[in-house]
Amino acid sequence: MKRILFIYNPKAGKGLIRGQLSYVLEELGKGEGTELVVHPTRAVQDAARITQERGRQFDLIVCSGGDGTLDEVVTGMQRGGFVRRLGYIPAGSTNDFANSLGIPKNMRRAARSILHGTVYPCDVGRFNEDYFVYVAAFGVFTDVSYKTSQDWKNMLGHLAYILEGVKSLSDLKSWNMRYESEECSGSGDFVYGMITNSNSVGGLKGITGRDVTLNDGVFEVTLIRMPDNFVEWPAMINALLTGKENRFILSFKTAKVEFFSEESVSWTRDGEYGGSHYHAVIENLPKGLPIIVPENQEEVPDDAEEDFSEDMAEQ
Repeated sequence: MKRILFIYNPKAGKGLIRGQLSYVLEELGKGEGTELVVHPTRAVQDAARITQERGRQFDLIVCSGGDGTLDEVVTGMQRGGFVRRLGYIPAGSTNDFANSLGIPKNMRRAARSILHGTVYPCDVGRFNEDYFVYVAAFGVFTDVSYKTSQDWKNMLGHLAYILEGVKSLSDLKSWNMRYESEECSGSGDFVYGMITNSNSVGGLKGITGRDVTLNDGVFEVTLIRMPDNFVEWPAMINALLTGKENRFILSFKTAKVEFFSEESVSWTRDGEYGGSHYHAVIENLPKGLPIIVPENQEEVPDDAEEDFSEDMAEQ
């Protein structure tokens, strides 16, 4: 018998999973002798709590929601001191981590790929006493990608994020921080910084750098210094989106980095508020997450759109 704990966020992606839930449950329960326990989240950190308290009792944990829901489940396992194979059915608005792993956007296909997929040992991040899956960030554009409406994203793409960010330029500030790692150390006034393990952040592909591998034991670090004037912004943003060199952008790879500041700095972890800190220690936990990915991504494409009629046709 295989025991599966299925945790889902009913509000993620404007409640997208509600119309697909029966199909997802049907796919997950297909195995002979499978016992499926379902838990809809009711509040922030509920997914972390139920995973920590009950996750050890199951052979497989599956979660559905946005990147924040995934973050909570991984955090629950880390806090509980155990590891289980994890299936992920993306249901958020950006789903950066799922896209990086080639997990299908179509929920039913994602559920099916969990039972027929393969385990990918992915790195996990530790942030002081907490954890994150693919990004820890601070600064002016930290939450822009997650506040921009889906309609604007669909119509304008990259430009939508820039327009949303411009709204806050009148209140632009920087944080004087010192960073230390084995590979690179220094200090400066930074308007933005991110430590990532993903091919995209906020739906923007390529901004995390080149040659990104999710289980190589290192993070990609990107720090943006305060430009001299407003005229410098377009070139800097273009460099960030295209991977070109720019004197205001500092990038390097590392397994561990520390940040020090004289004032408290607010951070986000996987798009959710991660607290305010004077000192942040960020460390890579190599291959700490056995996540299931499609065994053959050509058979289970990651660009399939959610479509009710398609699911009906498969019946």
